[in-house]
Amino acid sequence: MIKNIFKLKNLYVLITITALAYGGYYFGTQNTDATTSNKTLELTTVSIQQGDLSKKEEYNGTLRQTDSKILKTPIAGVVTYLPEEGTVVNYGEILFAVDNKPVILVEGSIPFYRTLDLNSKPGPDVLQLEKALQFLGYSSEDFIPDETFDEITSTMLNSLYLDYKIDTKSEITPTEQVAINLKESAVEAIEQTIENGGTTLTQVNDKKKKLDDAKETAIEESTAWKAADTAIKNAEQSLTLYRDASNPKTKEKTADGTLDGAIEDLEQSIEEQKRIKNLEKGKESGIDATEALAIETAQKAYDDTLKAYNDGVDQVAELAKEKEELEEIILSSKSETFSPTNAYASNSPLIVGSYINNLGSAVGLNSQLYNISSIGIEVVFQVDATDQETVSLGDSVEIELPTDERVPTIITFIDQVVTQTQAGDFIEVTLDVLNPESIEVYDQAPVKVFVTTEVSENVLYVPVNALIALAEGGYAVEIFSGDVEGEVFDGDSGTDTTYVAVEIGVFTDGFVEIIGNFQKGQLVVVPR
Repeated sequence: MIKNIFKLKNLYVLITITALAYGGYYFGTQNTDATTSNKTLELTTVSIQQGDLSKKEEYNGTLRQTDSKILKTPIAGVVTYLPEEGTVVNYGEILFAVDNKPVILVEGSIPFYRTLDLNSKPGPDVLQLEKALQFLGYSSEDFIPDETFDEITSTMLNSLYLDYKIDTKSEITPTEQVAINLKESAVEAIEQTIENGGTTLTQVNDKKKKLDDAKETAIEESTAWKAADTAIKNAEQSLTLYRDASNPKTKEKTADGTLDGAIEDLEQSIEEQKRIKNLEKGKESGIDATEALAIETAQKAYDDTLKAYNDGVDQVAELAKEKEELEEIILSSKSETFSPTNAYASNSPLIVGSYINNLGSAVGLNSQLYNISSIGIEVVFQVDATDQETVSLGDSVEIELPTDERVPTIITFIDQVVTQTQAGDFIEVTLDVLNPESIEVYDQAPVKVFVTTEVSENVLYVPVNALIALAEGGYAVEIFSGDVEGEVFDGDSGTDTTYVAVEIGVFTDGFVEIIGNFQKGQLVVVPR
């Protein structure tokens, strides 16, 4: 209620000032000679308009950029490129580079979360990538984006990588070729099995031998232990021969008196090698992780082969599975690969804010680089809680920028929580600027907000300064009987014009609704 009184008071003050200025001119000129030209105001004429007149309330608001956040790096290394603070990064431009690996800004709402290649399952992230490639000019005119990563996608991606100096997939690597060869051998083995009529006993025995060999290899003693064991066996064999009286060497050594010494040397050697065996025993006989995996693999191969031999196996299905895996390996080896670290998806171009890490900084995974915001612009202002019915979601609202330019906005958010302050209770309202790209980028700038609270349809209205305050109270307008609008009025008031009392209605933007005996197009006198 108090607020409404203030609004009416503002109207009265505006009308009174206008009326006093205009009335001062009128009454001051009535006592002068008709031929004098010493008028205090120059007058002109305007026509009475007819149409809709909106009553607007003015509020103070703040214009700010939307979707403010911090940009983080998905890779670790040294920052080798950053755009300048305050610049706008558009689609296809580089947001940053770490170790000279650029991250490209593309349009989209889905964060890239997986590696994509010819083996990838269809999905909306593939569609988003293909749309981005199309927007950046890497597709043919008849290309239609879809959710499937195919050879066309791979080719477009390869062209982009070449332009942005990103490592490309040039040829099959040695590791990939080994994987292909192994899988081809597996396919051939199954095909041979099918051709031979199934799994044979020879295949079962072969798998069993490989399992036994894996187990034996895992529990073998060390080389030193094996050498000592061999030395003992050789010495014991020599000792047995020396103790055989029929052995020619025994007779020879007996004759020259060296037999006892030779036997003693062999016995000492055997004891020494036994000590070595005891020291080395068990050092390498434990089964480590690699050996355990080899045993497990051999055991599974044996079990599968034995089961196939005993129960039979659907070799056709197994062959189909192996061929499918072979095809996946081949596709992967020749496909260009998209990594989530190659691009950053955003619904709009981004404004570069203040740096958190500078060029040349060493950064870790998920490190903060700089502040960003979208190019979208919004306005926030507060409405008295008692006046919240004057705003509704979707309403059009006009704002005035610091440049005095007026632009349209729309109400997109009305806070349901009342903010209590010493000045009163308020609710916060958010507006979206409809054409942010057409105005200069502002952030945290004060603006005026004009909310339409009342609309009078198809009414007659004139400029506010056409109103004249009457001595007996109320207001009037001075009607000119001529038919030329916009010319300097130098006629005689009361002779060439007529004063007609009016009632006033809605006023806004310098115009006021008038109610009375008037017609659209009639001319009224106003100060120029």
